Amino acid sequence: MSNINLEIKQNVATLVFDLKDEKVNKLSFEILKEFDEKLNQIKEDSSIKALVIDSAKKDIFIAGADIKEIEKLKDEKEVYEALMEVHEIFNRLENLQIPTIAYINGACMGGGLELALACKYRIITTNPKTKIAFPEVKLGIFPGFAGTIRAPKIIGLINALDLILSGKTIDAKKAYKINLADTIFDDAQKEFMLEDFVKKAIYGTFEKKVSFNLLNYAPFNEFIFRKAYKNLEAKVNQDFKAPYIALEVIKATINKELEDSIKIEAKEFSKLAVTKESKNMIKLFFLFEKLNKNYEKTSNPISNAVVLGNGVMGKGIIYLFSKYLKDVRIKLRDLSQAHEILKDVAKIYDYSIKSRSMTKNQVDFKLNKISYTDKFVGFRNFDFIIEAIIEDEKTKKETYKELEKIINENTIIATNTSSISIEKLGSEIKNKENFLGVHFFNPVNLMPLVEIIPTKHTSKETINKVCEILISCGKTPIVVKDCAGFIVNRILLPYLNEAAFILEEGSKIERIDSIIKDFGMPMGPFTLADTVGIDIGYKVATILNEAYGSRMPISSIIEKMYEKNLLGVKTKAGFYEYESKDKYSNVHVTSMLENNSRIFEEKEILERCLYIMINEASRCLEENIVTDASIIDFAMITGTGFPAHKGGLLSYANEIGLKNILESLRKFEKEYGERFKPSNLLVKLVEEYEDFETGESLWKH
Repeated sequence: MSNINLEIKQNVATLVFDLKDEKVNKLSFEILKEFDEKLNQIKEDSSIKALVIDSAKKDIFIAGADIKEIEKLKDEKEVYEALMEVHEIFNRLENLQIPTIAYINGACMGGGLELALACKYRIITTNPKTKIAFPEVKLGIFPGFAGTIRAPKIIGLINALDLILSGKTIDAKKAYKINLADTIFDDAQKEFMLEDFVKKAIYGTFEKKVSFNLLNYAPFNEFIFRKAYKNLEAKVNQDFKAPYIALEVIKATINKELEDSIKIEAKEFSKLAVTKESKNMIKLFFLFEKLNKNYEKTSNPISNAVVLGNGVMGKGIIYLFSKYLKDVRIKLRDLSQAHEILKDVAKIYDYSIKSRSMTKNQVDFKLNKISYTDKFVGFRNFDFIIEAIIEDEKTKKETYKELEKIINENTIIATNTSSISIEKLGSEIKNKENFLGVHFFNPVNLMPLVEIIPTKHTSKETINKVCEILISCGKTPIVVKDCAGFIVNRILLPYLNEAAFILEEGSKIERIDSIIKDFGMPMGPFTLADTVGIDIGYKVATILNEAYGSRMPISSIIEKMYEKNLLGVKTKAGFYEYESKDKYSNVHVTSMLENNSRIFEEKEILERCLYIMINEASRCLEENIVTDASIIDFAMITGTGFPAHKGGLLSYANEIGLKNILESLRKFEKEYGERFKPSNLLVKLVEEYEDFETGESLWKH
């Protein structure tokens, strides 16, 4: 069965990738073998004057290497040998004595981009789906088909480092600008533009943009490498090896011969590909894919929405729906608020304009979808209503009563509450099957995770429709059972609280933050508390304390800060004081600490903060809030920034060993009380010699 079709017309060979029974083109070893056979055919045919590589898939050139095959490779030797075979094929392509042209119309990622770089020319189309990236770093590896070697030569060291170390995606215009493509045009012009380009390439009349990359050479490149390393240090935890090793490989191969460079790249790639961190990130990638397909398509997906509430969360949700839906209506307390709200929503779009992913006109078109009212009117034709109003049960329930008078019987009502029981909120609603919790995370435009919390009455159809709309808006929803704090806040709050308890006993704000950040969290617990807002943290902590009692006490320092209106970034003073771009620990907070003289080892600070989360996560499994440990891992990575290369909270727990965690929890329980009492599930897993990967039968019921 052919996956690559070879067509020869007027002395021009065209290889068209079209993988059978696949939506996208991927480079598996089988496909590469077929590609190699076709290249040999072309090489043997002296009548062929040029080769065009194309794709029959809509909006896809080649989406990259087949990750499942990389995942299956067991040891360094096996990876190295596989890579060297690929290099032979790509070198054969590069060494063809005829013009070779990659025609890129759609996604060209990873191995697909490396194949394109082995061609003499690249044509790129203005199709908005044309996206270019080396995403390998997000899988704990780096480009391994000579991408680290060819990219700097073609697009220059600075551009190559920018793409390879970040894994970011660029559009066609940017790709052309950085010299990754030789020409750019609309796919509708393909017939005559491509023919014209091929003729010029054959006759040698196409003038390539001259680019001598001075910065690729010493002494300038030394400065670039130093700067790139400093940037990595500032943004990427040292434990996460992939970008650091990629940088070393580029540094070691920048001006070496291809043959030597390939061996260096393959050797380092082989080591990384079999590491725990790479396996963790690949597992996460597949989970992400699975969750993003976790719905059935409906014939009439939700296309419009009403948003109630215009605080930070409300504005984020208005932005999201204006970007992806046809129509958004916002309910205001007062019409005079409209201008300010629309201005704030427009601000969220600013990044899209700056990064050139949207034009000013496109943004204006999106903003024009937003209508507003100060009354409960004009909602009858809307499919979906979400409230993100004040965290108060009574106010929310009164709002639903008003809504039910004016909506149609199929309208779904959702609440964005972060902690109030969904069962309680929906207790007086008439159409109970159409009510559920849809909990976004702040900032809505950046955070991919959304928790969907059905009540026992919510219909499967409602859950499916909401999953469908969220996934179409670029979010990844997880369905969790109703409980105080749901998954993320329930697990995260004890961690923030514990950091505050440690501070009350000893250590310093900056030291605790620094230890947790060095572990791999994107920010320390106090910086996070300040960013979210001490008032919000306090309210959620209060709700959790009411629900879970004495095992979730509230730290007194948080209470004192709340009372004194030290609410974090929003009041320019929380655990830190904020002056322009500087921040330093707040003396008003440290002066409230009475017996803060104890000296803690780094190990205890880490264990208290992390193990209390692991313990709470195991309770969530025990109570079947979710039944899959990998969902908790995913939620903590995407909802709190838990380091992905460590595999998520429970994968990390497996790595440390549940027996060690249990022993530490028992020790902490003796010293600090009930909040460290090990969950029944954790005890049972240790007794049965199981962990969160193998012991599913102990919690699934």
